[in-house]
Amino acid sequence: MTKRIIGYLAILFTAVLILSGCANSSASNKSKTIEVATTGVSFPGSYKENNQLKGFDVDVAKAAAKKIGYKVKFKTTSFDGLFGQLTSGKVDAIASNITVTPERNRQFYFSDPYGYFNSSVTVSKKSPLTSLNQLKNKTIAATVGSVQIQQLKKLGFPVKVKTYDDREGALNAVINRQTNGYSNARAILASVIDQKKLPLKILKGDFAPEKIAITFNKDSQGKQLQKKFNKAIKELQKDGTISKLSKKYFSGIDVSKTD
Repeated sequence: MTKRIIGYLAILFTAVLILSGCANSSASNKSKTIEVATTGVSFPGSYKENNQLKGFDVDVAKAAAKKIGYKVKFKTTSFDGLFGQLTSGKVDAIASNITVTPERNRQFYFSDPYGYFNSSVTVSKKSPLTSLNQLKNKTIAATVGSVQIQQLKKLGFPVKVKTYDDREGALNAVINRQTNGYSNARAILASVIDQKKLPLKILKGDFAPEKIAITFNKDSQGKQLQKKFNKAIKELQKDGTISKLSKKYFSGIDVSKTD
């Protein structure tokens, strides 16, 4: 009888160990998944093709995560909703052409930059405008939450800024002559115009150089992720992965390095 009880206890103990191991394994697997917010509608950085999420920002985030042993689960939202997803704890990071600014630096941690851009303005091909210095008192579109809203106000002459919820709306406003132009990074504008064969041209002159990076909450977890992703991005810069991804998505333009 005693031997039988001991046998039952041994079986029970083994079962507990197995279940405990499964639980730990499950927790470990879960901890190796990072949730990342992105727009999913911003070609060529983050967009869907055949219902599959892809783009420069998407692929850089996936490549960096893979380097440090993480899988990525993306959550799509509007550009102006990205930071809310992060601060509310619904995601661990943002990868969606996020420009590093002093204001954002005070609220968030950023990875090392993986892209370098200069802003410009696109106008209708029929427009008589040819350069940035002709934009005085003109109406220029910008997407809600974008850094271009403030950058346009620092050109040195008055410019009227009209905001749109997404890039598609802003571009259509230019094509339909509802605004004089639309401001975004030159490399992005060039890629979008080329890919969609839009009847637009880019003005001569650039302004407001910017760096884009992966964004994290300013807490202990965010600090750890920042450190890990910095290491991964350095490796991806060194082995040429980011340069290849840039040329793939930006019509041959390499935005992985400063000019």
